[in-house]
Amino acid sequence: MNKEIKYKLNQIAEIWNYYILNFDLCRKKINYNSQLKTNYFGDILEYFKDTFDVIYDNKTSESFSDYFLQQTGLLQSIYIQQDFIEELLIIFKCNIVKGDLMKDENYSLNREIRNELVGHPIRKPKGELISSCIFSYNTESDKLIYLRYHKDNNYKFESREFLISEIINRHNQFLNKYFDKILHRLKHIILKFTKEIEKIENLIDQLEFLKLLNILNAKYPLLFIDSYYSKELLEKIYLRQDEHLRYKNYINKFYLDLKNSISETKRFGIDIFNIKNSQFKGTTISFDIEGLFQKMTSVNTIPPISYNYELGKIFTKRNPDDFNFFANILRRKFSNNDLHFLLEELDNMELNLNNDVEFYSSYLLIENKLNN
Repeated sequence: MNKEIKYKLNQIAEIWNYYILNFDLCRKKINYNSQLKTNYFGDILEYFKDTFDVIYDNKTSESFSDYFLQQTGLLQSIYIQQDFIEELLIIFKCNIVKGDLMKDENYSLNREIRNELVGHPIRKPKGELISSCIFSYNTESDKLIYLRYHKDNNYKFESREFLISEIINRHNQFLNKYFDKILHRLKHIILKFTKEIEKIENLIDQLEFLKLLNILNAKYPLLFIDSYYSKELLEKIYLRQDEHLRYKNYINKFYLDLKNSISETKRFGIDIFNIKNSQFKGTTISFDIEGLFQKMTSVNTIPPISYNYELGKIFTKRNPDDFNFFANILRRKFSNNDLHFLLEELDNMELNLNNDVEFYSSYLLIENKLNN
């Protein structure tokens, strides 16, 4: 049960990190505000994980103080997670309010126990005694027992007993029920989003380039985030694509990466929810297993020369000394085979370390030729 709940929480976290944070189309479907731009949501997830360890701690208590600490921690952790669920339901617009939760015994009974023992062991609103509660010294490791004196019972002594396993089981049912409701809501959001990006996908090769960039900037800006693509660079290089192969290659690479990115975004939704491909039409995955096996097992296969290390370094080390060191290694490798024509692109990068148009277009041309 614990693993299932943690798995569902992880699903919510993955959806948040990939879809909600990256796409305004998804954010508009939830109560996204300035608070959520902070680490507020991440704090909820981390606190959830920390309190799991308290709730599912199976340590055996040996003294009353141990019982007190363990059972107080259990009740308070459950209470915290209940509040987190309420907050998540609000964030994701699940149309479930606290009044609805109070009708659920798996929520209300555990909350009542916590409030009586931990939250308000002595209740005196407006000076009138309503109740007083205290842990019983007869408390056991598998049973929570406390003494209560309540106005509704004319302050007569009561002993209330609850099996720890039943408290945890109620909480399990509560978490499963409302995690499912949250995930159902998120699935609906992702399906709607997927239909929108499929419209873009179908128009990629038809739209005028600059108009396509404007649509992507509004609805699918993923490639513009932390990459060598930006709307400004793409606009500049597109106007120069007939001047040199490096510029044409840059634009072609963008189209390829865009199509792959949309495909991966749809596939991610399939992986999270195990959604049938029919709901994400056009997403298929195939591998030439036989061909791959033959390549792996061929005794005559000679490992190709690798350029990945140096490429990674010249991409990130954009100061003259570091760039020259790794670029010279590539120059030696290129000069010994039919890749000597790439020396021009290395020279162009070296002359334009601070010019993103030249640097990135030459880099992508080198990368493309090496990959092919």
